[in-house]
Amino acid sequence: MDSEQNHASNNSSTGDDNTKITLQVGERRFTTLRDTLVGESDYFAARFSGRWNDADADGSYFVDADPTLFEHALRYLRSGNFPLFFDSASQTFDYAKYISLLGEARYFGIRKLENWIANKRYLDVVSLERSVTIIENANLEPLEGHLNKKANAKVEVAVSWNTQQVYVCPRGIYVHRGDRSRCGQACEKARERDGREEEYEEEFVPRAVITTTTVTFNTSNCLGS
Repeated sequence: MDSEQNHASNNSSTGDDNTKITLQVGERRFTTLRDTLVGESDYFAARFSGRWNDADADGSYFVDADPTLFEHALRYLRSGNFPLFFDSASQTFDYAKYISLLGEARYFGIRKLENWIANKRYLDVVSLERSVTIIENANLEPLEGHLNKKANAKVEVAVSWNTQQVYVCPRGIYVHRGDRSRCGQACEKARERDGREEEYEEEFVPRAVITTTTVTFNTSNCLGS
């Protein structure tokens, strides 16, 4: 194992693009090809230019960087795909991680990745479309039909209470409540007999506001060519 890594480190300065290189980044190790590292990184192009050999005794190269962030930088160098830090559940970007990775991209001289993050091109990858549905008298209408159950949609329901005037049947028949047209001649005679005007009561009714946010991913804006 050690002899293979020493052999790789010795060849790294010869310009052999297929040379395997082991990097000790913080407490983690990464193995990749020399060509992967030097293709877009000014830092690695200079370090593996052949002008010096600073490999450790086991043949690996120590890099004083955050391994978690370096993983994303290396993934970009390998594939050319830009990182997308987007949480589908909360439908938000991880701006803190982008800021941290921007610093790493600048340190390693990865210009395309640096410019992509600095110009917030990741915002072009995700499209959010919001629609709002307002349902009055929500207790009279099931909400199930208004809920978008697609995996790429987030539905939020907010309920508030309003008041409205509700018609009261003079005979006290509950199914006539709220609908004057349901009262027939018997109800009219009861009202005339009692000498009453049409009666209404103030009633609290729920009002539902359903906000649906649909996510569309424009992958062509982050995938490498």
